Amino acid sequence: MSTRDELGWNAIRGTTGLVYLFLLFPLLAVVIISFQPSKFPTFPPEGFSLKWYETFLNSDRMLTALKNSFIVALGASVCAGIVGTITALGFVRRSFPKKNILSSVLFLPMIISPVVIGVALTAFLTKMGFQKNYLFLIAGHTTLVLPYIFVTVRAQLYGFDQSVEEAAMTLGANELETFFEVTLPLIAPGLAAGMLLAFVISFGEFTATQFWVQPATSTAPIEIYTMVRTSITPMINAMATVLMLITVAVPLTLDLLLGKNLILKSGL
Repeated sequence: MSTRDELGWNAIRGTTGLVYLFLLFPLLAVVIISFQPSKFPTFPPEGFSLKWYETFLNSDRMLTALKNSFIVALGASVCAGIVGTITALGFVRRSFPKKNILSSVLFLPMIISPVVIGVALTAFLTKMGFQKNYLFLIAGHTTLVLPYIFVTVRAQLYGFDQSVEEAAMTLGANELETFFEVTLPLIAPGLAAGMLLAFVISFGEFTATQFWVQPATSTAPIEIYTMVRTSITPMINAMATVLMLITVAVPLTLDLLLGKNLILKSGL
């Protein structure tokens, strides 16, 4: 490698490092400030203390919000997993008019502003007589994360060898047995990757969620925003750190338990 090429690669590496530093430093600052002993956050912190984590763990309001986020994210990922799988099967295995247009429509929640989706879905579900509760939140979050599962499962199905299903049905299995015993295990990596992504997105969703919550169903991001508006203390950083750990730990833990790299196997 010539000196000029080496300098070029060093410049690329340096620029990449600066970009990563720019993206990660604010997150690192949030974590560091969460260990600040005083009430008013400063950077760098004046000492080290777990006081704000203790305050967070003793706060029923914060723990309830965290529980709500878990319930909603889990419910949305499961519902989107079921609906997204059925929808992907229909789009890949069947031909019908305007299929490409309808496929594009399914991606609208990824394109349209969450504010618009929040307002529109609130008006629609309220008109239908739904009350703002867990089901309301799960329905909203399912709408937001459905495209992510649809696209991962559809990618798996496009690369799927249908002769395996035909062999199973030749041996006497019906369509339902073939799906659960042959198709589902083979598309499981894509489905699991999509559901993990859906869980993480739902768990941290704020913009549309603010239109759907009530005090009893307030989620962790909503509580953080409320605290920022009322009083800024390092407990906000402590809760934000917990949220970051959860959104990173859940996919990594499931990846280790399943013994496979779900993202790579999903074809993403």
